[in-house]
Amino acid sequence: MKILLRLFAIVAALFMLRSLLAPLVKAVARWISPPSAPPAQAAASGPSSELKKDPVCGAFVAPELAVTEKFNGQTVHFCSAKCRDQYARTA
Repeated sequence: MKILLRLFAIVAALFMLRSLLAPLVKAVARWISPPSAPPAQAAASGPSSELKKDPVCGAFVAPELAVTEKFNGQTVHFCSAKCRDQYARTA
């Protein structure tokens, strides 16, 4: 019985120690780590967040995922090859 009580006391002490040290470890990690890029710079280097509207079906698609084709010197974004082909028949 004494062994169980001692084991419980050790486990409880470890949990308390962990809860006290966790904020300190996080603060030190923030202090040591290099500063992150500002949001404007991170957005400029990442994928575009502006969605393009498919002129055939009206779906919105991310430019990096879109099927693109140039018509009259202008890039048009489509959600699929089917919409691109339908647009090409009418253009």
